[in-house]
Amino acid sequence: MSESLKAAVRLAVLRLLDPLVKWLLEAGMGVGDFVSLAKLAYVRAAREQGLKSGGEFKRPNVSRISVVTGLTRFEVANILAADAAEPTHDRGRQRAERVLSGWWSDPSFQDASTGGPAILPIRGGKRSFAALVDRYSGERWRVATILDELIRVKAVRRLPDGKIEALSRTYATVRWDTNGVIAFGEHIAELTATLLHNLKDPTHPLFVRRIVNTRLDPRYVPLVRRDLEEQAEGLADSQDDALNAPRHTLTGKRGEPESASLGLTVYLFETPRSEETEEGSVDERRAPAHKAQGREPKRRGLRP
Repeated sequence: MSESLKAAVRLAVLRLLDPLVKWLLEAGMGVGDFVSLAKLAYVRAAREQGLKSGGEFKRPNVSRISVVTGLTRFEVANILAADAAEPTHDRGRQRAERVLSGWWSDPSFQDASTGGPAILPIRGGKRSFAALVDRYSGERWRVATILDELIRVKAVRRLPDGKIEALSRTYATVRWDTNGVIAFGEHIAELTATLLHNLKDPTHPLFVRRIVNTRLDPRYVPLVRRDLEEQAEGLADSQDDALNAPRHTLTGKRGEPESASLGLTVYLFETPRSEETEEGSVDERRAPAHKAQGREPKRRGLRP
């Protein structure tokens, strides 16, 4: 790797770390904790490289991992042992999301008169919340757990007669609690993995498009933001219906192939003027607004 490319990598990592470290400080996590996590991430990445190469299916090669990460063999061995003992995170949030999405997109669980989610009894027959959970999580025994989680995030509510009503098709948990923090990490990981994929395989990129106006009159920010959010909400709803259509969604039954995962994230960002001033060396911030919004032909992937 050339020195200029290394410098670009260092700059990119620092820009990635700036908001992350601010968040870590708010969470009360010091540099020592961060270094421990960074070492763990390095070992995991090196371990994954070994698995992909086909040479370390049975056990990780401690010496190789030590060489590529710069850690001592003793550190690598301890990290591998501790990581193996770490309990796997229960991906209950994804199960709840699938159930909620199915409720809004599957005609079997919709109200024929309104086209929206039907009010469901918790149990009883093929048109119940339990049946919904069974179809979209494959784990009928988790009915109570998933219901409690959806009620907690105010996506559904329990009616006086005991039936369940869907309130929102969005499962939003980005806040200062355990699930919110886990969701934050998952969102960052998904976005980073997509951008890295496009850097490594630009001939087969995943779709990424960034639209920005760096000269927007601040008086219009609230209005434009409202319009963008309304349009994005409509886009997300239509894509949710297409992505989670019952005809190509597995139900968790025996004999089905291993499921794949495909998703779309839409987010709005707003950069404080102070940060734009500090980062004024970035060419894109100096470009006229019409160039930032892209008068070039549409292209998939990241622009160079």
